[in-house]
Amino acid sequence: MGNETATRDESAEGSADDTAIRRRSRRGAWITAVLAAIVLIGGTFTYFNTNLLDSGRLCYGWVTVDEADRALGGGIGKVTASEGSAGTCTIEKASWLPGEDRRISLRADTENEGFPFTRGVWKLSGDMRVLSGGTHGAYDKWGGWAMLPAACQKVTGDDREGPVALSASVDGRGGPGDTDGMGRLLASAGRELMKASDCAAPGYGDTADRTSAPSGERAADLARVCGIEGFRLDGLRGPKGERVTERIIGEPGKAVYCDLSFEGDEEGPFARFAAVGDPALAATLGDRRFTRARCDGAETVFAHDLRYFEKSELAAMQMPDSARFSKAFGDAARAALRCA
Repeated sequence: MGNETATRDESAEGSADDTAIRRRSRRGAWITAVLAAIVLIGGTFTYFNTNLLDSGRLCYGWVTVDEADRALGGGIGKVTASEGSAGTCTIEKASWLPGEDRRISLRADTENEGFPFTRGVWKLSGDMRVLSGGTHGAYDKWGGWAMLPAACQKVTGDDREGPVALSASVDGRGGPGDTDGMGRLLASAGRELMKASDCAAPGYGDTADRTSAPSGERAADLARVCGIEGFRLDGLRGPKGERVTERIIGEPGKAVYCDLSFEGDEEGPFARFAAVGDPALAATLGDRRFTRARCDGAETVFAHDLRYFEKSELAAMQMPDSARFSKAFGDAARAALRCA
């Protein structure tokens, strides 16, 4: 009887010990799993944020990690870059958050003659910010460009003649970048490119940058189009009677860039106007037949780019033809800018 009791007691004690061991084992496994998860999360976070401690440069040394990160919109993510041939580079930001990966293509290229005022394809729009002073270019949250001296053509690997520009473009996969960051990226990268490639020239990167912001779209005052006194387009309307809207960069008395559109027109502006006083940009207009004048000591070109319309369409919309558009804009802008 005593032996049976001892056996049951020993059995109970063994069962309790087994239970305690299993509990300790489960607790140990749980702690191990938690620690492993912490290590994994910490490692992932560190991987996707190593650029925060990286003081190196990207893209042939043109760009800092911080500049690239700002242009891509900031936030959590690791910034890397891969250099291509002939002055091309791709900057990527990988994030652990779905849909947050972003990419910028950066390249130095020889552009077509007339850039950025190529007929029908102006790369300077009334809804972009314009850089002048030390950097000559334009940008928005999707990218932009900055002019480079002619000597920087050696960076492009292209033996064509034409203006040379550094361009940035966001691929849109993870949304747009940051507008201000894009401007700083282009200005800084342009300076570093010229330094690294020994292709600097007077008027490029040797003075402070100035930024002119767009006005935003608004209804045009047809008695004072583009904010310029005397620039009148009385009665102008769209093919279906749409009113005219405008976007303006600058102001009378300084350089002016202006887009005119018909409200709701998905084709974009039907007319673009520019009083171009920036020497680097004015030079790209070459001998095109635009009005020119000396304004505040600098040659200024009064350029325009118009969508093609049939004569019958022009009459129905009360729109001037190219020659009358040119005269109306040139005369009014010369007076507003107080040109000689």
